[in-house]
Amino acid sequence: MTPPSLTALSDQIDALASDRGDYVVVCGRTGERPVPIDGRRFASRTRAERAARAAERYRATLRRYDRHLPFYDLIVQEERWPAADATGSRVDEPTP
Repeated sequence: MTPPSLTALSDQIDALASDRGDYVVVCGRTGERPVPIDGRRFASRTRAERAARAAERYRATLRRYDRHLPFYDLIVQEERWPAADATGSRVDEPTP
């Protein structure tokens, strides 16, 4: 059986992502959000965990072509968006 392609893994991560989710995937050591999960948010911890596993497979596949690709210890972290103000609008940046 052939492993999933980089495109298939990236598509899987995109399907799990949400515009306004409270969870992100980061490196537990550095706090970085490496490709392919950079800039993506997830609606639940479960979806974020599935995305983290897909990102690990993506990076393992990519490492076959670039042996110097950095290793990251991917973890799920909750990062809530600020509550809406009296007008109902939200701030664009989440609170750490």
